[in-house]
Amino acid sequence: MATKSEIVADIRKNYGNMLNLRKATEVLGFSDKRAAKNFLDGIPYCDTGKEKKYLAIDIARRIYDRQEIMQGGE
Repeated sequence: MATKSEIVADIRKNYGNMLNLRKATEVLGFSDKRAAKNFLDGIPYCDTGKEKKYLAIDIARRIYDRQEIMQGGE
């Protein structure tokens, strides 16, 4: 299981620190933007007026938390 810092580093290296919905959809491995929106629901974002941008650390935190749930909280 990857650590939060490893997940953040991977996202930042490959996609940057602030991700729009398209990039977040790629990071999460979803083929559907609606699924990505559901996953991102509740994560703080920056509204640039044109689009929402999410910080890599917030996305990584959500991935890590979901990963822990899937592993049974080990």
